[in-house]
This record gives sequence, C-alpha cells and structure tokens, in this order.
Amino acid sequence: MRRLATRAVVVFGAVWLGGIVMRSLPHDQVLLFPVGSVFPNATRFSASWREARDKESRGGVTLTFTTSPPLQIREHASLPNGDYVVSIEVTAESRDQIAKDSQIGAQTPQVSSGRGGVQTNIERRVTLAGGETTIALAAGASE
Repeated sequence: MRRLATRAVVVFGAVWLGGIVMRSLPHDQVLLFPVGSVFPNATRFSASWREARDKESRGGVTLTFTTSPPLQIREHASLPNGDYVVSIEVTAESRDQIAKDSQIGAQTPQVSSGRGGVQTNIERRVTLAGGETTIALAAGASE
C-alpha cells in the first residue's frame, strides 16, 4: 500500500509540474487587429504587447500605409499563454487633410510630421491561450 501511495504522489507531482512548465513555454499566438474597418484613413499603425506583470514589451509591429490600410492585420507571435496588455497607436489623416489632398490632386497620402494627422492611443487587456485573438479597436469596445 505504501508503494502505491508513493507512486501516486510521484505521478501527481510530475503531472502538476508538467502543467506548470507547459504554460510557461511559448505558443504560437495570432493577434488580429481590425485596422481598416475601424480606421479607414489610417496612415500608420503601431502595436506592442507585454505580459500584465512586465514593464518591458515582449514584441511589437509598426506599419505605414501609403494607400488604404488592410481591413485586418494578422501578427504572429511566439508567447506563453497568459494575460497581456496590448498598446496600440493609430495615426489617421483628418477629414480636413483628406479634403486638402483631393483639392491639390494628391494621389496617395504620406505620413510626415508636418501633416495634421489624428493619433489614437488604445490599450487593451487580453488573455492569450494559443490560436487567434482579436484585439478590439472600436471606442468603448473591450476584449
């Protein structure tokens, strides 16, 4: 009986420890950002992510658009499952700038420091569990 109890404790401990190790290993995560559907005039998109308890970013992406942005940006990351904070910055041309560009015949918008773009900063808390996670960008939306 003592042998059986010892084996049960060893097996339980191995399974418990294996679960802890598996959760801390990186998994393929896909972050989906619906940029073009929420910000059709976006000229720049930047996102970074960090674990909720960390101060430093674990990764990020920055894209500049000379034409309309894609409806959705898919970013692949190798991260452990858990709670993350995603910080997003979107710069879009203001309606006034679009009107000025159309009056002077500009074909494609370009980002520069002198232009009157509107910058939106968004921060979302998400739980990654492997697979795809959509990061809400609409005002008032949360993930």
